[in-house]
Amino acid sequence: MPGGVRTVVHLIARDTGGAFCLFLDEPPYGWSLPAHRHANEAETIHIVDGEFEMTIDGASQRLVAGSTVHIPKGVFHSGANVGDAAGRRLVIFSPAGMERFIGQVGSQSPDEGLDQAAVLREAIRHGWEFPRS
Repeated sequence: MPGGVRTVVHLIARDTGGAFCLFLDEPPYGWSLPAHRHANEAETIHIVDGEFEMTIDGASQRLVAGSTVHIPKGVFHSGANVGDAAGRRLVIFSPAGMERFIGQVGSQSPDEGLDQAAVLREAIRHGWEFPRS
């Protein structure tokens, strides 16, 4: 996954009748994702380990192990690992489909370089929208 995030996909569309996909990711220390929204999916994030900051529809909050947030479809949000080590999150997208994006932009090795422009193009193709500056 982009940004050095280790991601393991546990359930995909065919496992859930298209209702949702589920994965566990491990964002490294210092990781962040810019503000964006998903045109097609709602996103639910449960923090397993670490400390994160999320801004959802303009409201910021700190999330620690045991915290869960839900981001409705079409709502701008951003996130960052603000802890002192890698964190772990369970992430659900509903309906399913985001697993295709992860499969297309991910790599098998953290040492493999990613073409950030290609990642951005794929994100947009999969319904991500970024605010205009």
